[in-house]
Amino acid sequence: MRKLAVFFAVIAMAWTAAVAAQQTITATGSAAILNNDSAQARDRAIESALRSAVEQVMGTMVDSESLVKNNELLSDKIYTQTAGYISSYKIVSEKADKDANIYNVTIDAQVNEGNLEHDLNSLGILMRRMKMPRVAVAINESGQEASATLLRMLKDKGFNVVDTGDIQEGFYGMQEGAQSDLLKKYGAEVVILGTLKGGPGGSVGNSNLISFQASLSLKAIQTDTRHVLGTSSGSGKAVHVGDEGMAQAARQAATVAGNDIIRQITAQWSKEVSSTRQLVLVLQGASADEASQFAAKLQKEGRGIQDAVVHSASGDNAELEVSMQGDASDLAQEAKKLFPGWRVVSQTAARLTLSR
Repeated sequence: MRKLAVFFAVIAMAWTAAVAAQQTITATGSAAILNNDSAQARDRAIESALRSAVEQVMGTMVDSESLVKNNELLSDKIYTQTAGYISSYKIVSEKADKDANIYNVTIDAQVNEGNLEHDLNSLGILMRRMKMPRVAVAINESGQEASATLLRMLKDKGFNVVDTGDIQEGFYGMQEGAQSDLLKKYGAEVVILGTLKGGPGGSVGNSNLISFQASLSLKAIQTDTRHVLGTSSGSGKAVHVGDEGMAQAARQAATVAGNDIIRQITAQWSKEVSSTRQLVLVLQGASADEASQFAAKLQKEGRGIQDAVVHSASGDNAELEVSMQGDASDLAQEAKKLFPGWRVVSQTAARLTLSR
């Protein structure tokens, strides 16, 4: 009985998640009635309404600028498979206007947001909304199999990958923060650091085959704020007569860990572009009291700013954490309006430094 209850609980959770990923949209479509063929016009009007429903949901995920810039890409990849994002629909009203030779249809459609968001992300539109952050990979391993696998996965997903070449000697002996700072100099806004462990095990039976195991741990860090975007791990196994077995195990581990870390990064970015981002604001030449007043005015009068708190203050420097709809360039614009005596010293996607 207990197992049965658990089974139904899992089914209920899965159903709830599926419902939550769908959105009911009312949309209207029209089509010309050609050669008095109302049936064909009706079919085209329904297709038009379905596309309109998908476009409405997409409009909540993608800004208008991205829609314009990527219209051809969307037409090829999204609009051509509109029905794939519609779970179901019902016709609310329909009418053939004989005088205008137009067939009009209004529908209520269930749009699968999850499938649509996945495909939009795979097109690289999410990266464009995040202003194409550059990503660097550094995995401590004896070969290059895990690194090459992860880099290929990132490129296939549309990430803007930074080529760091041969990282300088002693890199893997550095602290995590120092590693991030070094990769930041290569232009990376996000670094994925990792360690691959493993090696050969015993022989398989009485053959000359050897079993190999590999485990990979990854951590994605935003270089300008040091915020962790995600952590993941993966393992792989292979049987081979030589070192190729370890290479296969490493690729398997990188595939598992890579898929997970990419999912976490894109999930975090999707959350940021649809709600708020956590930004770091550094004030050079501000006391603790001045920083508190600065934060209070930002939160009260700043457009799109939900929260602003003083994270630390030492001497004449203070660091604030700001939660707002937008990136550091938007924060800079608000700061210029509210505090005209302050100037921008440096700026990245999520970090802004001001001085006066």
